[in-house]
Amino acid sequence: MQAYFKLRNDILDCGLTPNELKVAMCLYSCVFKSYYIVKIKQKTIAKKCCIKKLETVANIICSLQRKGIIQSVSRRQKANGWLGTYIYRLKMIPSKGYFKVKRYILGKLSNVQLRMYLFICRCLTKRNDMWNSFNDIARALQIGRSKVISTINELVQLGFIRKLKILKSDGSYSDNHYSISEPEQLIKKEESPKQATTPFRTFNKSNYSSNYRRCVAICQVKFNSLLDFFSGVVP
Repeated sequence: MQAYFKLRNDILDCGLTPNELKVAMCLYSCVFKSYYIVKIKQKTIAKKCCIKKLETVANIICSLQRKGIIQSVSRRQKANGWLGTYIYRLKMIPSKGYFKVKRYILGKLSNVQLRMYLFICRCLTKRNDMWNSFNDIARALQIGRSKVISTINELVQLGFIRKLKILKSDGSYSDNHYSISEPEQLIKKEESPKQATTPFRTFNKSNYSSNYRRCVAICQVKFNSLLDFFSGVVP
């Protein structure tokens, strides 16, 4: 599975609410190659999008249908008469006019941070940098300039984007160039001190030591019975 998925360039201009945007991202993240038919449980959508109620997910699905993100929804009946998992047919993404988003971003950012992150992803150049001014971003996302600055600083501190130093023609450095990065906590997952990892499996040290002592005790009993047998001792 690829580390990223595609979104339409106009996804931020469709008038989606924060939860609608999250659900749309969740559905598009399940697209395989060019097949825009996705089969996924609403419970799974709710978990990935951090939505508490399944009724909320159902209402969002209906809203995304009205806004044209989801073109159709179907649900097959099983042999036992029960209804199966929902199947969604999504609006196709054109060969041009899309941007890429990292899969790990789902459920990691607040509403404003997510929209800012998506905007930066959409504006990235081939050199993986974004150079839009704070005023341009504020107008595009319809938020205040101070909110743009604080949100970008939050994303930098979290490690989802990084600030670039671009040398200008006058010898100074530009202060509004950013690129996408991956937080260190997502790259290196710390292991629990009570666990150790082998090339074959992960095991718990305390369980391993108790199993070792049990095996030693069993071997000792069998060894003693073997000695008694050869010594002529009748049990």
